[in-house]
Formats: sequence, structure tokens, C-alpha cells
Amino acid sequence: MKTNATIWRGFWMLLLTGLLGGCTTMPKTALFVDAMAWPPEAHSVALVGVSFDESYRPLPQSGLDRELLIQVRQALQAKGYLVAEPPSLPRLERRALSVVPAEELVARTTAPADLVVAVHVDFLFSSATYSETNPPPQFEIAAEARVVDGKLARDLWRDRAHVLEGGASAMPMRNPDYDRMRGLSELAKDLFITLPDAGMRPVALSVE
Repeated sequence: MKTNATIWRGFWMLLLTGLLGGCTTMPKTALFVDAMAWPPEAHSVALVGVSFDESYRPLPQSGLDRELLIQVRQALQAKGYLVAEPPSLPRLERRALSVVPAEELVARTTAPADLVVAVHVDFLFSSATYSETNPPPQFEIAAEARVVDGKLARDLWRDRAHVLEGGASAMPMRNPDYDRMRGLSELAKDLFITLPDAGMRPVALSVE
């Protein structure tokens, strides 16, 4: 009887270990990084703009592009970068900054920088009013960030993030403005988690 109890105890321990192991969150990795080409001691960043997929372009007067740039700047500054922004933004970015030539991104800078950063939003949903109920007000956004070498104009790093704020989980609070602000902040932070801190180089991936 004691032997059976020991066997069952071992079985449940193994099962629990497997479940806990399956729930472990793996560290996020960048979609693309060229560790070998990373400029040494990169400290300065030129933030050249944000574009939106044609299906999800916000109204120019919404200020969403400027708000997102502010959050991106803060996320980069939190990683130790000195960030320069464009003095003005185009009324509406017509092309996806994720696919324009790297040389064009570098040409948009107004001062030399080690790195050039652009963001492209490829999904956007934002509730318009407080009274929406099905679903409750929510803000959802997905985007890709791109970093190119500010001197050699070659792609160095890419990553993406997706954020959903508000909705049923936010009940009973309904505040589209708060959801939007929090969503943009979380998106910017998650976009650059895998970007090396200023002055650091990415770890080269080992090849088996």
C-alpha cells in the first residue's frame, strides 16, 4: 500500500513539473538582428517617423502618430539613448516605413545619428465613444519597429508588438482615452524590449 502511495506521489510530482514547465514564459527574441554589423558604442537615435497600414490610417487631426512617437521616444530614452525627433511630420505617411529603402530613412535625419528608427502600425482599432457595450470600449494596436545603421544605411534590427487594452477585462471602467494612452505606452515598451541598451551590442546567435 505504501509502495502504491509512493508511486502515485511520484506520478503527480512529474505531472506538476510538466505543467509548470509548460507555463514558463520564454524570453522574447527579436524578429531580426544583425549582431555582427551592430555599430560599436551606439548611443544616438534619430526617430524619423511612424506609418500606418492603409486600412488603419487614423484621421490626421487625431494626433495618434505624434502620441506614438512620444511613447517611442520615452521607451528609447529608458534604454539610455539620446533621441532626436523630426521637427515636423508629414500630414499623412503614404508608404510603410517597414519596407522603404534604408537609405531613405537615413536621408530623413536632420543630424548624424548612430541608429535610425521607424515604426509601422499594421493593425489599429479604437473605440470612439464611452457608450459602446459590445464589446466595451477598447484599444488594440500592432506594430513593427525597424532600426537601420545611421552611417552605413543597412538594416540592423526589427521586432514587433501587439497590445489590447480595455474591453470586457476593464469593466466597470470605460475610458477610451485612458485605454489609448495606456495602449500606446505598452506598445512602445514591448516593441523595444529586445533592442540592446545604448552602448551595448546584441548577442550573436550561435549556429549549431
